[in-house]
Amino acid sequence: MLHHSVLIDQSSIIWVLVADGERACVYRYHKHPTIVPMQDTKRQPCEEESKRHELIPVPDMAFQAESLKDFQVGPDGRGLKIGGQNSAHNTCVPRLDIRDEVKQNLVQKIATKLKHVRQTWAFDHLVVAAPPKILGALRQHMDASVLDCVIAEIDKDFTNDKNHALLEHLQETLTEARVA
Repeated sequence: MLHHSVLIDQSSIIWVLVADGERACVYRYHKHPTIVPMQDTKRQPCEEESKRHELIPVPDMAFQAESLKDFQVGPDGRGLKIGGQNSAHNTCVPRLDIRDEVKQNLVQKIATKLKHVRQTWAFDHLVVAAPPKILGALRQHMDASVLDCVIAEIDKDFTNDKNHALLEHLQETLTEARVA
């Protein structure tokens, strides 16, 4: 989904955040011209310029959620409390889903880091690719300065992809935004 049509300069630095509930990584979208030789047997060889697109991982911008084993609630790790005044209320289970808490912690960590690097003008535009729930959580936690940089959102999980499908989908999205 495109956010707003913004005239994006070819020299703009575009970052792509790829996230799910367990991990995230930020890539720099890089497009550069390459010369491709054309085969023509009747005439002299000629060349054609094409654009090569690639995603380059940004250093120190990979995130990993905390392990569920390390995230414990209560004395026995399940959040149960034994005991009480009478036998009818001898246990209680907190209304807390540990998996959701771990995902929220990851989203907050990503949002905080993006806010910090945005203040240093490390990127001009941002594309976010994440499953719908994570995308919504990111929108809630991102700073306004970072949200203003978001030019497109892709509501799909690309974290297990080797960047081929992401790059293909990204090219379509950025072409719509008049970047690619």
